[in-house]
Amino acid sequence: MIRRLKLLFCAALFTLMVSCSDWLKVSSEDRIMENDLFRTSHGFMTALNGIYIDLLNTSLYGKTLTWGMTDILAQYYTCREKDHIYSSLATFNNVSKNSTVNGTWSRSHALLNNINTLLEHCESDRGVLNDTYYHLIKGEALALRALLNFELYRIFGPNYNGDKDSECLPYALTSETKINPLLSAKEVTRLIVEDLKNAEGLLTGYDPVIEEGVVWADDPDGGVNDMRYRSMRLNYYAVQALMARVALYCGDKEMAWEYASKMIRGIHEEHKWFPFVTQEEVAATDKEDRIFQNEILFGLYNLKRKETVYSVGFGPNLRQSSVLRVDKDIMNEMYEGDENDFRLAYWFSEMVDPDNNSYTHMIKYMDVDDIDEKTKVSRGYTYIIPVLRMSEVYLIAAECCPDPKVGRDYLNVVRSARNVKNVEDEVDLMTAIEQEFRREFLGEGQLFWLYKRKGKAEIISGEKQGKMVSMEERFYLFDLPQSEQYYREENGIGN
Repeated sequence: MIRRLKLLFCAALFTLMVSCSDWLKVSSEDRIMENDLFRTSHGFMTALNGIYIDLLNTSLYGKTLTWGMTDILAQYYTCREKDHIYSSLATFNNVSKNSTVNGTWSRSHALLNNINTLLEHCESDRGVLNDTYYHLIKGEALALRALLNFELYRIFGPNYNGDKDSECLPYALTSETKINPLLSAKEVTRLIVEDLKNAEGLLTGYDPVIEEGVVWADDPDGGVNDMRYRSMRLNYYAVQALMARVALYCGDKEMAWEYASKMIRGIHEEHKWFPFVTQEEVAATDKEDRIFQNEILFGLYNLKRKETVYSVGFGPNLRQSSVLRVDKDIMNEMYEGDENDFRLAYWFSEMVDPDNNSYTHMIKYMDVDDIDEKTKVSRGYTYIIPVLRMSEVYLIAAECCPDPKVGRDYLNVVRSARNVKNVEDEVDLMTAIEQEFRREFLGEGQLFWLYKRKGKAEIISGEKQGKMVSMEERFYLFDLPQSEQYYREENGIGN
């Protein structure tokens, strides 16, 4: 697997002899390069691979949208002290917040332009692709467009339930170089859902994940692996999970329930795909699966995860003023002090920093020896950044199920999978779901958006057990980059 993905990286990075974000510029010279690229199905796959690779940029899932800004704002870490490098962000300083997402805006729109170019060539060069490649490439590209626009909406858009009619974002449907008007939150999310429905339709009957599962192994005959390792792609099931996430965020619990329940039936009742991690897999000495790899519906493969994530965010070489650590008392409270919980038992370790301070260290992204002894293929434990996982689908089902008693059963599926006792009937279901969400997605960038969706007036502090952080509406909001605002003002488009 490592060797195969390195080859994909080389194809995407060096076949074009330009950076991922620049491979589809519109100069005449680059247009010739673009036309050459889309003369073969391999060229289409190279273009698609380039998009997936660039999602690992630090402004996107390499940091900001996962373990960085979003988790800092969610108050997971002890970094509100003035001498900490993330203190201004952790205390919702507006300048710090906006400067952090400027790169997210620019990188996302560069990628969206590349995605639209790829989609256009799926039609103009349709004859190059057989039916399977056409449906998979176009389906994934539409899902990628929806994914990035949804991330931009969660950042730059309002709370949907409170202000769905205000103009907030553009939504480019072509690669044409122009200023697109700002659309209302309602229209942006309608287009996201439309893209996801079209993606689902394209992948239906063509995505091998439906009947074969992920297939985490190279082709035994030495052929191409384009239809394998499907959890590293926005596959059919990942598209459905994203639809459930979008629907719940926008308050459409009926649609969220429809997709979550459909997924659970299709994956865990009919096929047994994406199984929950076992204790044996989590506890294997020096091979601990701390990211619960089998459950990941869509993740990104980062060959430099150790250097770009663990070492710069959580490693023992970092001083107190720069490390992202979880307070020990808060950690124990968060997991109810249950040492049987896989997350509490295997995501944290006591370590000593360069100043000889001992602290609780988050090791979810610490590298391990993940080579399968039989196949000699990496299992991805030490490289993957999760984006969508099966447990979220169950928590969405728990929240949206029309029958609260059945909803509690879905919540308990997740708790049982983490080796935790079931919640009792008298426990408030919505509170229990939120608590489980907080435990489950540490380092994955999802908790802050739950807080924004619910408009939480108080959230749990990461500094001291029992302390709360008072939230203002502006803490959840971000301004469009000033360069974007100026450009629109100069051209008289949007506010």
